[in-house]
Amino acid sequence: MVGVFDYIKALFRLIRLPNLLIVAVTQILIRYCVILPLLKQGQMTLQLPGGLFALVVLATVSIAAGGYVINDYFDRKIDRINKPDSMIVGRMIYPRHAMAYHIFFSILGILAGTWVSYRSGQLYMSLVFFMVSGLLWFYSTTYKRELLLGNIIVSLLTALVPFLVLLYELPLLARTYGSMVSPVTGYLLTWVLGFALFAFLLTMTREIVKDAEDFEGDQAYGKRTVPVIWGMQVTHWITSAFLLISASLLVLAWYFFIPDHITLIYFIVLLILPMMVVMGLILRGNGRRSYHLASVLLKLVMVAGLVYMIAVNLIINRLS
Repeated sequence: MVGVFDYIKALFRLIRLPNLLIVAVTQILIRYCVILPLLKQGQMTLQLPGGLFALVVLATVSIAAGGYVINDYFDRKIDRINKPDSMIVGRMIYPRHAMAYHIFFSILGILAGTWVSYRSGQLYMSLVFFMVSGLLWFYSTTYKRELLLGNIIVSLLTALVPFLVLLYELPLLARTYGSMVSPVTGYLLTWVLGFALFAFLLTMTREIVKDAEDFEGDQAYGKRTVPVIWGMQVTHWITSAFLLISASLLVLAWYFFIPDHITLIYFIVLLILPMMVVMGLILRGNGRRSYHLASVLLKLVMVAGLVYMIAVNLIINRLS
């Protein structure tokens, strides 16, 4: 019998509570630290009301939680090999309960997303939440077993998190300000897509590293991951290439868009150097422990990229 405290702790682990907090903070920061200061430079302001924005965050977080639950639900056999001591579904939480949680979070996310889309006059945007929820289901049942397809889907959905905030704002801005918003649109897209691209590349790298960590279970159950199909050496070179591309793009972003000393130091110390450490861990290839450490470091790099948004407001005002 699992105690109440242990059950709640297991549920928080099942829905990846720290990851959900990162999702929520990402959308809050992209709205108030990136989009808002850029709009102020053009004498404009946010048009989506704060309450509806909160529903966007709730919808995004809820659907992500449902995705995490259904992923663990269908990964029970593989998890018995890869992480038998830390598996949740089938050990701490009954599979039927996990399915119920998936349905609850998915419906909550879809309803919240549909309501905010309706209230903002953009009902078509509700299709995003239906599609993402369905995509996460098919990812867990099918797509994650196909070569690179699952990695790309997860990376694209991660990149969608910051971009979704801008998707809701742009039509409302155009409706309110008309042609006045056109000069600002390019800056908004540049900044937001920059963060989205960074999230995509780092997530893609981390997903492949996690596949290397889970090689034994994936191979046993026929998953067509990069390490299983192409081998570890190719995996090392692919992940290293993604890290080098990410580091190069950071340098280019600094040089062309944000050429200040604070940004350069931040990028080098908190983003680029840790990525080089990750590349060293991967190329050494000393088993699951090295891959796990590389995965943890990559998550920390993503968090550092998120924290950088806090400084963006000051940087935008300084460069204007």
